[in-house]
Amino acid sequence: MMVCACLAVSLPAQAGVTSSELGQIALAPRANALLPLLVPMSDVSGRTAPLRSWLGGVPTVWILADYTCETLCGPAISIVSNALADTGLRAGEDYRLIVVGFDPKDGVAQALAMKNEQVSQRGGLPEQSYFLRAAGTDIRTLSDAFGVRTIYDREHDQFAHPAAAFVVTPEGRISRALSALSVDAANLRLALVEASQGRVGRWTDQVHLLCYGFDPASGVYTLAASRLLLAATSISVIVLALLIGLLFRREFAAR
Repeated sequence: MMVCACLAVSLPAQAGVTSSELGQIALAPRANALLPLLVPMSDVSGRTAPLRSWLGGVPTVWILADYTCETLCGPAISIVSNALADTGLRAGEDYRLIVVGFDPKDGVAQALAMKNEQVSQRGGLPEQSYFLRAAGTDIRTLSDAFGVRTIYDREHDQFAHPAAAFVVTPEGRISRALSALSVDAANLRLALVEASQGRVGRWTDQVHLLCYGFDPASGVYTLAASRLLLAATSISVIVLALLIGLLFRREFAAR
């Protein structure tokens, strides 16, 4: 199971939740389960409409996230949106991206900031990406429909939760669950095509990638997140070195 504990790097080592509580986090979606279509949800423009109105008559990819997450929720949204842009399908005609915030206290500013920072600008995705908010009871109803169980860390005001991308049919039934951090364009395209036909994809208990940003039970980064950060840092160093080398080369050539 993938778990994303969205806690900031700078938090103290003292645990906000216990290891036992972390064990309660789960991802157990039911194939073909119907989402709560009448639940009211609001977007960043202030428009409020029942869930079924946001489906738009096309397959949708859903991500449940914490809009104030400072670790892996943002990268997960970025990875999924870029994979969507690479499918060759048309945003708005073949799919929509829908992100829902776990925390009912988060407002338009937090949702809009996450959208602007993480959604791919390619292929008209920003116009077909909906970052929604809802009341606490409605968020729990939606989470239950997706089979998502979370733990709220009151000390740090963050959620520890499974990280997944759900593909939903135009009618609002769950077709497939995919890893939000390792999804690729080919599998995502297949899942969307299946969902467009009302089919439930090859159901999975294979969402095993550990997506721990900051482990609130131990106060440290887990191996998966550490490797991700190390890779990102290494790439940045290499790019910077190449840029410096290019500048020196141009300077010597000018002389």
